[in-house]
Amino acid sequence: MTDTTFAPAPSALSGSTTAFDLTPTDVKTGERYAVFIPDFDTPVVLEFRKELSNGSLRFARYGTDLEIHYLKAEWDVMRSNGRACRISDLGRRGKDPGEIEDIDPSALLDPDEQTITVKERAKRLLAAKRLEEARTLRFYVLRYDDAPAGKGHVGVANFIGENWTEARDKGFKWIPSSGALLRAVNECGAPGERPLSAFLNRRGLHNRSLRWPKFTTDLAIVMNSEFWSKRAKRKTDVISDFYAEFDRENAGREEKEKLTRPTKETLRLWICAGENYWSWRSKYGEKAARRRFKGHHRPIEATCPLEYVMIDHTRIDAWAAIYDEKGTKVLVERPWLTLAIDVYSRMILGAVLTYESPSVYSALLCLKQVVRRKSFLIDEFGYHKGATDGWGRPTTVIADNGWEFVGISFQVCCEAAGIHVIWAPVKAPEFKPYVERVFGILNEMLWHRLDQGIPLKPQEMTAMGLTPHTKAVHTLEWLYHRMWTGIVTLYHVEEHGADKIVPAKRWREGLLSDGRPTIDDVRDLDKALGRSQVCLLTTSGITFDNHRFHDPDTTSMLLDRLLRKAKRGTQRNGRLSSGVVAVLCTYSSQDCSSINVWDFVLRKNVSLPNWNRRFSEGLSFKTAADIRNFARVENRAFHSDADKHAARAAFGRLIGEKIKTLPFGQARKLAGEIVAPQLVAGDFVEQKLIGSSATDDHSLDVPQTVAAGERTDDRIPDKGFRRGGKAATRKATATRRANIAAGKKEAAKLEAAPPSPRVAKTAVGKGMTDTEAAELLASLSEDLD
Repeated sequence: MTDTTFAPAPSALSGSTTAFDLTPTDVKTGERYAVFIPDFDTPVVLEFRKELSNGSLRFARYGTDLEIHYLKAEWDVMRSNGRACRISDLGRRGKDPGEIEDIDPSALLDPDEQTITVKERAKRLLAAKRLEEARTLRFYVLRYDDAPAGKGHVGVANFIGENWTEARDKGFKWIPSSGALLRAVNECGAPGERPLSAFLNRRGLHNRSLRWPKFTTDLAIVMNSEFWSKRAKRKTDVISDFYAEFDRENAGREEKEKLTRPTKETLRLWICAGENYWSWRSKYGEKAARRRFKGHHRPIEATCPLEYVMIDHTRIDAWAAIYDEKGTKVLVERPWLTLAIDVYSRMILGAVLTYESPSVYSALLCLKQVVRRKSFLIDEFGYHKGATDGWGRPTTVIADNGWEFVGISFQVCCEAAGIHVIWAPVKAPEFKPYVERVFGILNEMLWHRLDQGIPLKPQEMTAMGLTPHTKAVHTLEWLYHRMWTGIVTLYHVEEHGADKIVPAKRWREGLLSDGRPTIDDVRDLDKALGRSQVCLLTTSGITFDNHRFHDPDTTSMLLDRLLRKAKRGTQRNGRLSSGVVAVLCTYSSQDCSSINVWDFVLRKNVSLPNWNRRFSEGLSFKTAADIRNFARVENRAFHSDADKHAARAAFGRLIGEKIKTLPFGQARKLAGEIVAPQLVAGDFVEQKLIGSSATDDHSLDVPQTVAAGERTDDRIPDKGFRRGGKAATRKATATRRANIAAGKKEAAKLEAAPPSPRVAKTAVGKGMTDTEAAELLASLSEDLD
């Protein structure tokens, strides 16, 4: 049987030659080797079968008929670099054939070093003693192979005495017993093959559990299983259960010999011996087991600036004060930080502070800052060694699997800008180590040093009597300014990490070598960046989230261009009915005054205003919904603009009054209504005509068109993967089947039911009072205005 799964990759040494390699190779039939093969974490044990006529070597995986062939030259290279190690059966009794033993490094360290602990010194002395005994045994065994002294203990003891003088001269002070020497002769290799590794780690090979009665070991197994399978079980609990069952067994042994009671330390060691990846996973979950046992992989590496940019959120360790229009502090809250960092240079390209929880809005707000020149930093700090020059169009963005990143909005916006997206594995912050490290640097550099900072865990702060939230006097804007001051004047110009990278210096060197990708017109990008939603465009405009977005001329123009390309199956049947077109809309959650509609014919975004222009100006979608709900509860008339503005004013007063009386957990949710996040100062584009020059800094900028303008489709993305894994798929399938069955059952009832007789209905008119007629005429007059 031949399987290419284990076939080694073609070697550069094999070449294409017809000459046969007749060089002798140190390999014998039946020998086994531990071979390191790519894609396998542990060595694969191969057994040599024969040398073929063409000079290649045939091996088989031990215990199977799976054959693997190597050329002699390739095999010699593998033997030389340690990828193929010969296994001695006699020297591995009771061990895995693939296990390769080495000398304990502790045996070679100085046990009298003054800086080590007593425990470390004892460890080094024990390792040195075991190494000396292994070397001594090997000396006597080699002499025994040269002149065997038989198997009798008396003769072997005399043999040891005859060779003791030579051993002492070579520095071997320990004298083995005759039994130890005979066991080493039988177990440690064979004559002519006595490596030092065969004499190492010979202690501890016996099964210590055989010292204890079967009842004790079985009860210990139950104790271990109980502890490692249940999170709530503590070591003291399972040890108590062990002793209770053990004492019950001893109490029933009236005539039999009592069992020896293990000590608590013995039981603790038995429990600790059961610790591994699978037991830890069973008790604490897969995430904890992976963090404890799995090695970290190499993080993503970049070869030039803006090749990879990592984006992530965190809640900062500091409080911010919120003031009302009278300057009274009404609330303190911990803002959220959304940060973008360049993988190549560790340069921070975007940092946004908001009171809003991680969302598409904050992520896209940060992305807008990434692609812009930060004039607000240059105006304050100047060039500052290039620390204020971090901006450009990223090639790939690395984000986590939060809802704000995996949804349609973030994906569509990045596609529109020509930015690829890589989603990090779920609950794996180690996939984004650079941005996580910056969060820690900002904590140490700024947040924890403020009076309103949170330097410790809540329990520790309570014990120390620290209450930083009562000292919070600085606003979100103040924290934002201090954060960027620290980034520009400290982080960007200092060394970081084991590679001693200075972000500003490496960023500048990368730009000189590879240039800086930029976007031709960021205004087009602003229209594309935002939350995305597929909506229906009709002659009445677009209805979305209880808002109507419509302008007669704009709507007519869009329908005239797009309706001819709409799917026929989505159109209404009546000839006098409105046309319907599915369009991709982009909007900002903080502004309900308009939305952008993607015109896939002209390949550009077209703005549709809110039908209630005066009411929606400066309002977020959430605030507008809260005002509607407030008006509904208060039974306010909501027909005219005056009524809507009255509701807005009443709602604003209500927020200020509610914050003073609500518990903190509820009041903090209103922080976003008081202070809406905005783009930072310097949000403008300065257009200039600049000639290219080898010495001109602006020659580094490489213009890039917005990718959305190059697309010819409607930009409505395909259906993404289902969240929730197999459980969500099973639930959706069951719900779909239940709905189909319910529909069939209802249809069967309607078919079986007798037809109901038709009853003539008499139309009943309803008159309008003078007051109602006046109100209707007034509302129609306002609409015409």
